Amino acid sequence: MSNLRSGLLVLAVAAAPATACSDNVGGPDITRTPRPWASGPPGEALLEAMSGDDVLLSYVVDAVADSEGRVYVLDFQEAGVIALNADLIHDRTIGREGEGPGEFTRPGSMQVLPGDSLLVWDYQPQRITVFPPGSDEAAYVRPLGTQELGSDVQGLAGSLGYLARSSTAYRADASDEGETRIAVLRHIREEGGRVVDELVYQYPAAESLVLRGDGSVSVSGHPFGRSSFVGLLGAEQIVHASSDALEVRIVDLQGGVRTAFAFPTTPVAVTGRELAAAADGLSSAMGSLLREGAPYVWPTLTGLVVDDQDRIWLGIHTGDPSTREWAAFMPDGTHVVSVDLPVGLEVHAVRDGRVIGSGVDELDVPRVLAYRLP
Repeated sequence: MSNLRSGLLVLAVAAAPATACSDNVGGPDITRTPRPWASGPPGEALLEAMSGDDVLLSYVVDAVADSEGRVYVLDFQEAGVIALNADLIHDRTIGREGEGPGEFTRPGSMQVLPGDSLLVWDYQPQRITVFPPGSDEAAYVRPLGTQELGSDVQGLAGSLGYLARSSTAYRADASDEGETRIAVLRHIREEGGRVVDELVYQYPAAESLVLRGDGSVSVSGHPFGRSSFVGLLGAEQIVHASSDALEVRIVDLQGGVRTAFAFPTTPVAVTGRELAAAADGLSSAMGSLLREGAPYVWPTLTGLVVDDQDRIWLGIHTGDPSTREWAAFMPDGTHVVSVDLPVGLEVHAVRDGRVIGSGVDELDVPRVLAYRLP
């Protein structure tokens, strides 16, 4: 593995500088909020490997890892799948731009299937491609077979079909004003020679900054807005959490919903300095719109990942401006372990004791990173 220390990497903070936690002149207050979900402090996750200059990235859309430690990356400006070895050194690129078998136009998500086959979802043609372990030749290519668009599709074990996620889009002519924005999960499968497309679950779509004009609409991400996270738990269950609470729900394929666990949290207020930094990163109009909605609190949750042991990992905002706590829970809410990770790290996968994420280094160069869990 690459001999890297965690101190060598400086991850950028989305929406606010890492030092801005308090408006006090004397410096930031990094006192953690209470942690009722855990009995002990977070452990240390060590930076084990980081991609180098042989891996050219712009923005990492998705990343997954197989049982051999290999990492597969979708980048916004790359039509194929970037394959890295366990040391995050570039191995090859799987596929290329095009419409034929093994080619992609707009790949949006991936999944490592049992046995290390790689499933790639291509949004533009609404098509699934599966590559055998270690192979660049597509073994299975097929359209989803439904008229409803899916922005993210994952395979379900056995003959259960696929889980597709999508959300309503803003209309360019602004005719959607007043509509409630939702995201939906659909179970798509074949039964009796026909395609069945059933709604399983719906929840509020990610909150955005929306600026409406005369017959037009502009949309931008909301740095403090509510969002949702979903993941697959086993073959037939879905994990859902909203960023505004430490509460996890489990949904079955028939649409049954139950609260798996929930813990009280203390809201962390967005300071004036943090608000100014976030607004300065937007256009003038969007920045003004953001300021008008103040005051804000930081989202409680920053991410959700289900690992290879069916543990539910949650990124939790606890008041420390430089790190995020990532806590692993069993599906019944039993806390297993927590680690601190840099605040700018986007966690994509946890497998075989490694956290796979993406961020930027001290020169703002995008990198893929692997942290070893304690």
